Amino acid sequence: MSDALACYTEGRLRPSPAGPIRVGSGLLLDIRPLTAADAEALRSHVRALSTRSRHNRYLGGVNELPSTEVARLLGGVGGTVFPLVADMLDGDRRAMVGEAVYAIDRAAGTAEFALSVRDEWQGRGVGTALLGAIAVRAARTGAALLHGETLRGNDAMLALAARVGAVEVRHRGDPRLIRIERMLTACDIAIAA
Repeated sequence: MSDALACYTEGRLRPSPAGPIRVGSGLLLDIRPLTAADAEALRSHVRALSTRSRHNRYLGGVNELPSTEVARLLGGVGGTVFPLVADMLDGDRRAMVGEAVYAIDRAAGTAEFALSVRDEWQGRGVGTALLGAIAVRAARTGAALLHGETLRGNDAMLALAARVGAVEVRHRGDPRLIRIERMLTACDIAIAA
């Protein structure tokens, strides 16, 4: 069995191959780059998150995704910031159930990520699939470390991080936060190739 296939089947991070994937819950997902046509759907996604989920995603109180942030994400083409969406597919219907963004620091060889999953879809493999897609894409850029920040009380994110082999690191700048780190392995790089 190839390293890529072994990594994919061991289930730690589910990379997003070209085309839709079926996650552990049976949900069919399409993980793809955010486009200008998704701007209102992204804003609706953020509005639909519970107060707690928005607080966890944005590390504080946010009720609405500002137009400037949507414009920043959409303007990232060719830059270092890459937004993704996870669409649930059901026949001809498509609905955004998650979003993620990652930023590449080529000089440091790292990729920083953040993500959210609609409350009713949490615990169904969407977050794991988004992290897998980010890991593969980051590995393609040469990143060796994937990292993010979360609030200490964000048990769902900490559990997701543990499931994908990430470790918790003391955050140097803010005691409210925990830094999550995962080294990108030969497995991620093999899938990215």
